Amino acid sequence: MIVLEKNKTGCLLVHGFGGGHYEIDGIVPHIEKSGFIVRRASLAGHTGKRKDLRNGGYAQWIESAEKELEKLMEECENVHVIGFSMGGLIGINLALKHKISSITTINTPVYYWDIELIVKNITNDIKKGEYLNIKRYVKSSGKFPIKALLNFKILLKKTKKRMPLVKTPFLVIQSVDDDTVRKTSSNYIYDNISSRVKSLEYVEGGGHQVLQSEYKHEVGTLIEEFLRRVGDKVS
Repeated sequence: MIVLEKNKTGCLLVHGFGGGHYEIDGIVPHIEKSGFIVRRASLAGHTGKRKDLRNGGYAQWIESAEKELEKLMEECENVHVIGFSMGGLIGINLALKHKISSITTINTPVYYWDIELIVKNITNDIKKGEYLNIKRYVKSSGKFPIKALLNFKILLKKTKKRMPLVKTPFLVIQSVDDDTVRKTSSNYIYDNISSRVKSLEYVEGGGHQVLQSEYKHEVGTLIEEFLRRVGDKVS
């Protein structure tokens, strides 16, 4: 277990698209027991209400996480960013703007479902007056406004282009049985970042919401071991 001087090192946790703190709460106790101060970012528009997610976009999501990061940096000498799913994309953007000690991504997407095709199918349904595709998407993505989905797509595209600029110590964690984010996403991130200190770790179970599963303890241990290895080095 890591023993750190209190009020010196912190971890910012960032949740995923359309989610909330419940997605990341599973590893909070583990990280706190390791001696870190933990803060959780609340992304703009992510209140659990569809109408709120419709307002704003990816720039506001990054900004809201950045504000929480800046508060934590005032409190702590060194800060690590841990992002779940889309939160990992946001974390990458934060790492390119701020001097943080490390970044960890958990089930962060690069290869996702094709949102552009979904929008095209919905548009064709409306034009034809047939709603077969719309009905098919309702169960899986009905709670997400089209504007929010497009902003997610833009964030992903922009972040992919910026990955080679990342030199911060980096841990990539991916659930093997994640049916939302393809396993190849983790390989893409690992291969395209320029960090000298980087690690790619797989978790055998837990699915996409791994931090809400029994595998959250394994993820917490992987993070703790990585942070112990990188120490308080700042890029």
